[in-house]
Amino acid sequence: MTMSEKLNAAPTRPESVVEAGAELEARVSGNSANAAIIGIGNRLLRDDGVGPRVIDALEESQDLPEGVRLFDAGTTGFLALEAMSGCERAIVVDAIQTGKEPGTVQEYRFKDGEFSEEIPQMTMHDISFTEALIYAREVYELPTDVRIIGVEPESLSTGLELTTPVTAAIPEILDRIASYEPLIDPEQLAEYQVRPPQMVKDK
Repeated sequence: MTMSEKLNAAPTRPESVVEAGAELEARVSGNSANAAIIGIGNRLLRDDGVGPRVIDALEESQDLPEGVRLFDAGTTGFLALEAMSGCERAIVVDAIQTGKEPGTVQEYRFKDGEFSEEIPQMTMHDISFTEALIYAREVYELPTDVRIIGVEPESLSTGLELTTPVTAAIPEILDRIASYEPLIDPEQLAEYQVRPPQMVKDK
């Protein structure tokens, strides 16, 4: 099945993400957002969790301004598409392997239906996210301007903590987000400190 056929098949979302999609719809219901900031990745695979950790940083460092939607899409590409649907612009943060030094931050821009330069594949568990941005316009009301901030991972092994170079890259990622999104207050982001993940203890 081609990417276009996947996105146009009924139902438009795989059943494995319907429940999560319903939760997303409940969260954004009535929230007419101008911008979406989305973290992609698996928190259990060390640096692959950098996208969700950036969302944590934004949620912890400032009150969510009206018009901005923050969402941790995990490894489900359809949720990332739904989270940005209806927005004018979006920023997506993910770990992307390109062979550069760990912690290197790179950017890719998707505007008016195409990427401005070649981008490595961001393959999710359900779809290729980069391909979905191109073909999903028949299903989702996607922004015309999507910036993807990719971070070179050092380790994708099992573990909750980010490696040192990727942790050190988070302030730069936050600075870039604040420079692109006028509704984000850069002064509140300046004081953010990366915290270790909290372990859930059995009662």
